[in-house]
Amino acid sequence: MHKKLLAAALLSSVAAAGAQADIIGMTAGAYVWKQSWDGDVRSGPNDSDEIDVTRDLGYDDDSGNSFFVALEHPVPILPNVRLQRTEMEISERNTLTRDFNFEGDTYTAGDDISSTTDLGHTDVTLYYEILDNWVNLDVGMSIRVFDGEVRLQAAGREGTLDLDAPLPMAYANARFDLPFTGLYASAVGNLISYSGDGVTDFTVGIGYEVGIAAIELNYRTFDVSLEDGDEEAGLTIDGLYLGVVIDI
Repeated sequence: MHKKLLAAALLSSVAAAGAQADIIGMTAGAYVWKQSWDGDVRSGPNDSDEIDVTRDLGYDDDSGNSFFVALEHPVPILPNVRLQRTEMEISERNTLTRDFNFEGDTYTAGDDISSTTDLGHTDVTLYYEILDNWVNLDVGMSIRVFDGEVRLQAAGREGTLDLDAPLPMAYANARFDLPFTGLYASAVGNLISYSGDGVTDFTVGIGYEVGIAAIELNYRTFDVSLEDGDEEAGLTIDGLYLGVVIDI
């Protein structure tokens, strides 16, 4: 009798562990993002102080890495957690063809100028899984923490405009599976808009999944529009986004 009870208890434990394994999951991914930069920044009192990052600073294309990890658990009232880090930094040298002010210094035509713009950020996302079948839908909120800057340097002058404010953003992640093929389409979005300022970050693409691994080809576009007195930034970074995702 005791042996039967022990065997039953062991079977129950194994079944419970198997059920828990089905509802506790982790997803991780790593991407290479081919980034095209465009837009302008300003840190001076006049419209002529607006700096075109393509024409004035020589920005064009660059690349950055991004990776994420997400944990889903079986507790209904608690949100799932996703952490993502994105590198967005470009550095160039260029010769100016006009004058402008930046952070209290005057840069003039003919100056050989070095610049770095860094919009790198970390997202902490809390979300709930709304749908989980051939259509998957997660919704929640992200806190995006920027740790970047715009830095200009010429002979005897250097100025830095810090971009390091945390932003709350709405979050949604949708995936549409094509049954029996391994193919799927996906879309991920983070956005916030207030008083004319805003940040939008969207990724759309396709993937192919075999077992626990998938390869994705996406297009990501990131737009930031911020203004604080004489300081403002209106930048767009977009391009192809290729990655590998592991779903355990």
